[in-house]
Amino acid sequence: MDAAFENRYLRLVVGGDGRSLHFVDRATGRDYCRPGTSFASIVKGGASFAASKAVRDGDSLRLVFGESGVEATLRIESKGDYLTMEVMSVAGEGVDAFNTIDVPLTLKGSLDEPFGACALALDLKSNIHAWPGLCSRLQATSVKRFGFVGAKVAIIGCPPDKMREILKETVNAADEMPHSALGGPWAEDAPEVQGSYLFNFDGITETNADAWIKVARSLGFTQIDFHGGGSFRFGDCRPNPGLYPDGFASMKAAIDKLHAAGIRAGLHTYAFMIAKDCPWVTPVPDPRLACDKVLTLSEPISESATTILVDESTADMSMDTGFFVRNSVTLRIDDELIIYTGLSKKSPYSFTGCTRGAYGTKASAHAKGAKAHHLLECFGLFVPDGDSTLFDEVVQRTADAFNQCGFDNIYLDALDAEDVPGGAENGWHYGSKFAWELCKKLDKPALMEMSTFHHHLWCVRSRMGAWDHPNRSYKRFIDNHCAANDVNKRFFMPSEMGWWAIKAWGGAQVEPTLPDVMEYLCCKCLANDTGYALMLITPEVYQSSPFAQRLAEISRRYEDLRLSKNVPESIKAKLRQPGKEFTLDGDLASGWRFRPIRYDKHKAEAASGASAVWKVTNEFGKQPVRLRIEALLSARQYDAGGNATLAEFSDPAQFAVHHAPPGVKAEMSSAVAPGDVSGSPLRSDPETRMRWRNPPRTPQKRDTNLSCRTVADSGWSSQTRI
Repeated sequence: MDAAFENRYLRLVVGGDGRSLHFVDRATGRDYCRPGTSFASIVKGGASFAASKAVRDGDSLRLVFGESGVEATLRIESKGDYLTMEVMSVAGEGVDAFNTIDVPLTLKGSLDEPFGACALALDLKSNIHAWPGLCSRLQATSVKRFGFVGAKVAIIGCPPDKMREILKETVNAADEMPHSALGGPWAEDAPEVQGSYLFNFDGITETNADAWIKVARSLGFTQIDFHGGGSFRFGDCRPNPGLYPDGFASMKAAIDKLHAAGIRAGLHTYAFMIAKDCPWVTPVPDPRLACDKVLTLSEPISESATTILVDESTADMSMDTGFFVRNSVTLRIDDELIIYTGLSKKSPYSFTGCTRGAYGTKASAHAKGAKAHHLLECFGLFVPDGDSTLFDEVVQRTADAFNQCGFDNIYLDALDAEDVPGGAENGWHYGSKFAWELCKKLDKPALMEMSTFHHHLWCVRSRMGAWDHPNRSYKRFIDNHCAANDVNKRFFMPSEMGWWAIKAWGGAQVEPTLPDVMEYLCCKCLANDTGYALMLITPEVYQSSPFAQRLAEISRRYEDLRLSKNVPESIKAKLRQPGKEFTLDGDLASGWRFRPIRYDKHKAEAASGASAVWKVTNEFGKQPVRLRIEALLSARQYDAGGNATLAEFSDPAQFAVHHAPPGVKAEMSSAVAPGDVSGSPLRSDPETRMRWRNPPRTPQKRDTNLSCRTVADSGWSSQTRI
């Protein structure tokens, strides 16, 4: 017999054979289930077993999984606007994973559909790959490592315009899930989320706070981010004593000045990562530091020994390290840390070139049989064991910094290293565990972002889109970012336009941030109701750079107008068009209007010929010509003296390294085949001849970019809006 579960909007039906049968909009009777998939399944001994039988008994659904010998019971309850599904029991040995629900839908998960669906994990035992919001398939999984019994999810089916309110109701009712008035289903209601912010890397004190406030106001920004490393230590969040002699109290005094100026302060940590000068590392390393391998000393070592022999194989260990590499060359033996520079992957297994007493620990003798723990590391920082009390202590220290200093925002950078404590397959759990436990310890809701995103982080996240800044093709990058941010609307998540930097000359691969780029960025921010962040601007840089001041004024005018909410949707819709450019005349105080603007570009490659002539059609009213001339870099002429020879192609032995897929063999040999071409240009115009045989030139700046700026003589203003 089929088992049906209903609430106000939804009717969910599981077949007696264990298959997903119906997902029905009760208002219309339309079924959105894509039939043929088992409602649940288990993984045992590497094999998958689908549910073969489903029997309802009140709110319970008993599932049988074929020949596996495993049965499970779910409790499915109606909560009015949504269903909850909780694992009550799993009977049978050897279950590695339990896929508690799988309902494929004919829905695409878009806001313009008549019905929407969402599966929401209510604890850290249930993993769901789809982000909360509108989706096209309902799935949830629990694994043995974190336990099956008690794993709980909510199932929502409703019109899309009801989804966010039902998600609020669901999160509020969840016992284990944190909720934030600035995150998840509430994020779109919070005006703070739309503020733009300025990065600070070296610390803001009572002494320099006024200077930072001035810079923020000059940009129209309402938030400043305190990036760790300079102002405070990663891990225990200890304020830099050189800047904050009274610790948290000194930092709070600086933040109080920001608050008095109407500016929010952000705590920018590296999540649970631990700096190597923390008390958890030195002078006595904490045994709760995470490791991925424990080895046994084959013989005793003295306090000065530089070679360490171990019983276990080191064949799977690596010497590769780097900022993003999940690996270290550090061992913990008793109360000593040791850095090695080599290892033997063949018996006798050993670590060589050892530096004893690393990171301020004490070099000591160690007995045969002592354990050598290979520490985990990423971003140049150590990691706590994800299941230890040290993990909880890092959470508490982060909460202490937020609460005692009066911070308003949190950016959990380096949370993308959540895979380090327990492997990539379990990263979702440890990253979410850190964020959830942190939010539960905060005295007030935090405007929260992080460097990764998945299902469980949604309920505490406030905005998306913190991309790193590009180095060129800025306007195309902005359009791509806007398109990516549009996707976040189906998850009810506000966006920002990422981390930007004002760049002057930065070499051949970096384009300068010119005024039209800044205006394009700020215009798209206004059109899409999003803020942005700015790096590398300090009071000293701002004061000494008229260029930065000019761009800041553009930002201020746009930000003031954006945050005022005075620009109607009819105008913002025009400004949102990809590739379309506009200029803002005036500002919020004096009156404003937007006018279409066009920037034509042309590259002059020679003093004469086709590229030396440029014709531009002005599609607007009569106006003076406005030009910007930019000197470009180019390579010297082919036959210029002093050029470096990369390859002469005279000896095949020059190319000794060859790579080819299995079964493919390639050889290189010298060959000269005379042809019937002259090697002379077919065209005789001056520009072509110049390209063939220009004399050597010393200057490297050769090409020139010309930009012609034309502006419409009318537009949309605060007085006349169309």
